[in-house]
Amino acid sequence: MYQPSHLASLVPTMQSFIESATQNLDTLIEDIIFSNLSLRLATDLIGDAAFGVNFGLSKPHSVCESMKSANNVNGGGGSGCGSGGDEVSDFINQHIYSTTQLKMDLSGSFSIILGLLAPILQEPFRQILKRIPGTMDWKIERTNKKLSGRLDEIVKKRMEEKNRTSKNFLSLILNAKESRTVSENVFSPDYISAVTYEHLLAGSATTSFTLSSIVYLVAGHPDVEKKLLYEIDGFGPHDLTPTAQDLH
Repeated sequence: MYQPSHLASLVPTMQSFIESATQNLDTLIEDIIFSNLSLRLATDLIGDAAFGVNFGLSKPHSVCESMKSANNVNGGGGSGCGSGGDEVSDFINQHIYSTTQLKMDLSGSFSIILGLLAPILQEPFRQILKRIPGTMDWKIERTNKKLSGRLDEIVKKRMEEKNRTSKNFLSLILNAKESRTVSENVFSPDYISAVTYEHLLAGSATTSFTLSSIVYLVAGHPDVEKKLLYEIDGFGPHDLTPTAQDLH
């Protein structure tokens, strides 16, 4: 669990991403899918905290473009958003594609749908379907392998850096490993990649889902929405940053 003091220190970063993402929303003609917007916000924030990398998904012009490029990932199009075709942009496009394909409707993978009806059959069918080209399970399996490979490249690149900061999760782990404060057997390269992979993917997906669910549920109850806005606006001016005590 994060301490309130650490969360309070992240508030300015959160605010900067939110302001960037919502800067030009009122000028857009097409509707914005909030779950996609929240996924980009969460990915940018955790990317900054975990990798020390700003993926740029919350920039005004990437609100629609990042999802378009992600849709081309498994079709060979789109080189990535923000920085061209490097490993970071490719990794993020793979991440967005992978996350947005985790659906519970008929467009999702057959093994996931089957798992809702007969959980014991989900894994055997997933093992079979992931070997059949063209199935959603095959696409998800291929995307996950690409994600893992991209992440290994990012971790390797960060390990080769000599002057790392200590402000992000990955650098803290690598610095601890190199300072001999912990056993090198504990922080093996595979372990570092796995923990960082989980930190970004699991954190951004659950945060995005929680935010989207809250907005959806609150929107159905105008009286609750009114109370919520009153409480938020009553905290103070927009430029007032919550302290650790406020978060308690």
